[in-house]
Amino acid sequence: MDPTLYSAAVEGNTRDGKFLLADHLKRDELENGYQVTPKGNTVLHVASLYGHSHFVGEVLKITPALLCHQNKKNETALHIAANEGHSEVVRTLLSIAGEENKEILMRMTDDNGDTALHKAVRSRHQDVARLLVKEDPEFEYPSNKAGETPLYLAAESGLRDALVDILVSCNKPTLAAGPLNRTPLHAAVIHEHTDCARLLWQWNKSLCEEADVSGWNSLHYAVYLGLKEVVSDMLEWKKSLAYLPAGSENRWTTTFHIAASAGDENMINELLKYCPDCWEMLDSRDQNALHIAIFNNQYMLVNSLLKSTKWDSLADDADNDGNTPLHLLAASIYWAHVPVKLRENPRAKKMSFNKENQTPLDVALSCIKRTTNKETISDSLYRDFANIGRLGGRETPVNTPDEIDLQRENLKHAKERETEIKGIMSAAQIHLVVATLLVTVTFAAGFTLPGGFDGDSNSPNKGMAILTRKAAFRVFVITDVIAFACSAGAIFSYFIMAINHRPTSYQDLRILWALSRVASLLQLLAMLAVVIAFVTGIYATLAHSLGLAITVCTIGCLSFLLYMFVMYVVGREVA
Repeated sequence: MDPTLYSAAVEGNTRDGKFLLADHLKRDELENGYQVTPKGNTVLHVASLYGHSHFVGEVLKITPALLCHQNKKNETALHIAANEGHSEVVRTLLSIAGEENKEILMRMTDDNGDTALHKAVRSRHQDVARLLVKEDPEFEYPSNKAGETPLYLAAESGLRDALVDILVSCNKPTLAAGPLNRTPLHAAVIHEHTDCARLLWQWNKSLCEEADVSGWNSLHYAVYLGLKEVVSDMLEWKKSLAYLPAGSENRWTTTFHIAASAGDENMINELLKYCPDCWEMLDSRDQNALHIAIFNNQYMLVNSLLKSTKWDSLADDADNDGNTPLHLLAASIYWAHVPVKLRENPRAKKMSFNKENQTPLDVALSCIKRTTNKETISDSLYRDFANIGRLGGRETPVNTPDEIDLQRENLKHAKERETEIKGIMSAAQIHLVVATLLVTVTFAAGFTLPGGFDGDSNSPNKGMAILTRKAAFRVFVITDVIAFACSAGAIFSYFIMAINHRPTSYQDLRILWALSRVASLLQLLAMLAVVIAFVTGIYATLAHSLGLAITVCTIGCLSFLLYMFVMYVVGREVA
């Protein structure tokens, strides 16, 4: 493309000095055809990209044939403007197109099968999307090559207003299944756009019954993600939804199992509110919710469930392999941390054998034999299973390959977690010393203020700080208090870490990491505040010698440059 013409399109300049847009366009059309960029963009594409609606209008007055011209990706100027969210350019293009060409322009697709509305919705330009929908309400807006309709994309992006306009204005919006055979309701739920999900469900309630390629419907995902309002709406409409299986014909689970695997007690209570008997449901492996909670290390949930006696009966339910929840518990390396109520449950004393001819005690002992680090299983395991006993002459069978792999995986995760904990606690010990020193120093500085106190017995300000009126002194006092408070907060965080230094789940480990990060941040703020307090305190006492005061303060402030240098070096090493 001619540099002068390209620059004019970028800047939106139709006439400047010797340049006249009409002359360039007419000459190019006669001599060279339409000039394009390497991507095949015409001057109309370029002007639409940069949002110059006046330039677009002038171009179409001179060469209206450019309106439907496509670049190498088969995109029109309307595609470009919609993708960039230039609503004025979109209005200009549609108004100039007129009723006859407007439908053709809006329904043209690019190489991906996207219309201009697809582009606007995907790029989250809600005002452009609403404009396009109202301009062509008769079009169904079918799926693109990825299986995405504008309705699906609006639900996925959480564009509620655009979604409303599509549902209200479009006479026949396409409801074809999207990627992975998911409906727009799937997309809204999975991306946790609760408003959009409830809107779609109210518009077409049957959407919540449709399953994707994994066999999960919208309710299953809502339960998994803890979207209580959505779950409540769906179950109020049809309680039987809670009993629909999720998964394939040979391997499926239930909504209650999904809630148990996530450790979501609130969701479990919500399901029981509408379907009080769903706690008895089994999955394709005949496992109950207690099996799943133990298998996923949700011991806080298990402990909570067992507060009610109705859950006790689940403790000796056997799955397809004959394993009860107690068998799974015995195979867990977290035996010492599981709820005491489950370990002391009277049903645990029964002689229950799985298909490998093992009791829970057999499973526990076989785990110990193959565990190189015997300390990973608590000595309390022997006490808890002491009176289970074993039938005379029974040998402890070898575990199945699946059980062995599970035990190895559990042991690997436990060792990784223990290493992380040791690293965190070692660093915390060092940081605690620093935080304690900062608290001590800032506390002492608060009672030995720079400049001293007024000791004149006849003065009305007796006992008051002498430098109170100086701005530098006031900054010193404030920053000293900030340093003290932040250091005390860091010490408190380290204290909480110390009493919770043996987490029993990944969630607890994340809490430990969070406490460590909070303490480190507070300690960093305290160090910065201490430097400022030192500099301002020195300045307040040396203000009579301005040169010396400025020199000392400058040297003190170099510590900030040192901090930045250290962070820069660390950042480069990490990168």
